[in-house]
Amino acid sequence: MKKYLLSAAVTALSVSGLMAAPAVANAAVFVSELVYRDGATGPQTPYGSVTITELNADSLKVEVDFTNANTVFVNTGGPHNPFVFNTLYVDQATKPHAAATDDPNAITLDAPVGKFYDAGRGSFENTPFGTFTNEIALNTGNGQVNGQQDPMIFTVYDPHGITFAGIGATVSNTGLLLTTGTGDHFTSNSGGWWFSADIYDGATGKTYNVAARDAIEQIQNAVPEPGTWSLMIVGFGGAGAMLRRRRAGMAALA
Repeated sequence: MKKYLLSAAVTALSVSGLMAAPAVANAAVFVSELVYRDGATGPQTPYGSVTITELNADSLKVEVDFTNANTVFVNTGGPHNPFVFNTLYVDQATKPHAAATDDPNAITLDAPVGKFYDAGRGSFENTPFGTFTNEIALNTGNGQVNGQQDPMIFTVYDPHGITFAGIGATVSNTGLLLTTGTGDHFTSNSGGWWFSADIYDGATGKTYNVAARDAIEQIQNAVPEPGTWSLMIVGFGGAGAMLRRRRAGMAALA
C-alpha cells in the first residue's frame, strides 16, 4: 500500500508541475595530462595535468598542476619555456586577433601569480615538441632555485567568443577529443602537442620539457541551479503532505 501511495503522490505532483525537472548548470571541462618528456620514448607516468574549463562563451580557465609536490616550473635556457600552448584565431581579415593591440591583453593570470607573466603571442620553441603560439613565462633566472611552484592558473578572454576545442568538436565515447571544431579555440601544434612545460622534476631531480598530446572531456555531474532547490523542497513537502492525507483517509475507512 505504501508503494502505491508514494507512486500516486509523485505522479500527482509531477502532473501539477511541483516536481518539474531541475535546470542544471554544466561547464565543459577538458583534462590534458603531461605524460611525455624529452629524451624518453613513449608516454610515462603523468608529471602533471592541464585542466581547461569553459567559464562562459568568451572565457576559458586553465590550471596546471604537478603530481609531485617538489616539482616546479623553471627556465633552463635554450629552447625551453615554462609553459606554452596554442590558440587558433580565425577570420583574421575581419577580426584582427593576431594584432599586437588585441591578443596580449587576452590572458589574465589568477592568484597565485608568483613569478609568472604572460609573454604574449608569437613563436615559442619547446624541444623536441615543436613551436607554440603562446607562452606563460617566469620573470626570474634559470634553474630550480628560481623555479615557481604550481598551480599555474590563468584565464583566456576573447571578446569574439572562444571554446577549448571549437564549436562542433567531436569526442569518443570515453571523452577523448577526436576532432576540433570551428571558431576561436585552443589547438595542437603541427606535431600534435597541446601543451608543454619546462620543469624541475621533484621525483628525479632532473630538468626537462614535458608535454601533453591528448585531451579528455570530463563527465560533469548535473548540479541544480540555486533557484531550483526551493522548487524541489516544495515538491517533496507537497508529496509528504499528500501521503499524510491519504494515510489519514485510509485510517478513517478502516
